[in-house]
Amino acid sequence: MLKGWVAFVVSAICVALFIIVFGQTFSSVQLHETGDFAANSLLVLQAKQFSLLVGNYSRIGFNHPGPAFLYVLAAGEAAFFDLTRWVTSPFSGQIYAVALLSGFWIASIGVLLRRMQGSMPAAVTTTALFVGVTAYINYQAFAGTWFPHLYYFAFAAFTVALAALIMGRRDGLLLLAVSLGFLLNGHASFFGIAAIMLACAVVANTWLYARSRNTRSNWLLSRDYLVGNFRAIAIAVGIAALFLVPLAIQTILHFPGPVAEYAAFGRAHHANHLGDAIRFVGLFWSNGLFGILFGAAACAVLATNDSRRENEDRIGSERAIVLSLASATVGFLFYSVFGVDNFSFIYVGIFYYAVPALALTLLLKRVFDNVTAAPLRVTVAVCVAVAVFAGVRIHQPPEYVSQYNDPQIPAVYAAIKQLGADGLVFDLDGSANWEHLWATVVGTQVYALRQGSRPFCIAQNWQLVFSQSARCTEAQISAAHGRYLVSAVPKGGLVSAANVAGLYFYPQGAVK
Repeated sequence: MLKGWVAFVVSAICVALFIIVFGQTFSSVQLHETGDFAANSLLVLQAKQFSLLVGNYSRIGFNHPGPAFLYVLAAGEAAFFDLTRWVTSPFSGQIYAVALLSGFWIASIGVLLRRMQGSMPAAVTTTALFVGVTAYINYQAFAGTWFPHLYYFAFAAFTVALAALIMGRRDGLLLLAVSLGFLLNGHASFFGIAAIMLACAVVANTWLYARSRNTRSNWLLSRDYLVGNFRAIAIAVGIAALFLVPLAIQTILHFPGPVAEYAAFGRAHHANHLGDAIRFVGLFWSNGLFGILFGAAACAVLATNDSRRENEDRIGSERAIVLSLASATVGFLFYSVFGVDNFSFIYVGIFYYAVPALALTLLLKRVFDNVTAAPLRVTVAVCVAVAVFAGVRIHQPPEYVSQYNDPQIPAVYAAIKQLGADGLVFDLDGSANWEHLWATVVGTQVYALRQGSRPFCIAQNWQLVFSQSARCTEAQISAAHGRYLVSAVPKGGLVSAANVAGLYFYPQGAVK
């Protein structure tokens, strides 16, 4: 048992180090994050004080259910910047934390596949292929701090753990609970998606039991399974419940709380047409060259299939994973019908890329199994090829790298400090260039807090992205040392007290 845990920890650290060494972690760059990443950092600063009970903000107008991912980011910032100074900026510490979290998920998937497939070379090959496919279709998931990318590996781990559950195994329950907890904290939609996936898993397990006449100890609904695995089930349920504690506290403190907000969105949102939802799901299976590769691998399986090389472990694990992928697809289709309000926002389904990635992984693994009888050599060759390919892919900067650093943030902070002492009230102008305005203001707010200063609060046009702590109270407005209209465009007839980084600060007394 101890050796197994040591091997797991070492594997996770090695994967994380690979991501840190070859990925874009900006460890020696002074970063001043803006936009979404600064908005998350406001919550990370609360998490470092162990006072955060909510998740990241949603464009819909509420926070997501829990802070699990944000506490991971906070731990990275505290460990790699505050304590060790291994990185130059706090935000790079958050990126290191994502690399470690990705290493954890990948190592967890590998360990579980080892148990399901009954072969170390098979598990290593499968995991490596999955990493390679992911590097091709979603390289930003390895170290990207954008939440849609953070869900990817957690969802992949949940899907593989669900396959173990479909097989009637108990050794995937721990990973199932931890990945489920992160997903439920990350996005409200996973409550529905996970519930449907679990229900489908029970149906699939029952079908396998009836079809293969396995022992009742492998049937999830049997008394034998529940009694024989009671301790493992209780621990898994307890872990999943711990992730819901912040949501429960929020509901008690602010009854009816976040759940009522999620329900209100569900009632207000009109269901999409099934055909449109199916086409949306299909987008994630036809991603350019990826779709061609998938089709080629499927044809190769049909052309090279050799039933003489089939064994019970391989067929059992493959069948279970396929059924789990089908369950995930049903769950995602449900979400596409009832939870997606705009199909142009492809990012809401980035996590689902894990399903076609795992499908292509299974197809490629079957091809290798059918064409060679030297699994160890295949494993070595695949690992080397994946390492080279993944290293090149993750070395690319993320698409949103422009929000990782705005070098003018310190100048904006200095200009605000020149306006007066802490306690200024800002009204934000939402009439033009709002994206630049809010992104810069929230970035400046994070910078100020890290300097130990609270120079301003926001009255008019406060939004959730600034976090509740940035919103002016009536007392702050009454005691304000000055009130300014902040705009990203010049206002005719008004004289600004400061003009920096495309922002204009107009004393409110001058506003007509």
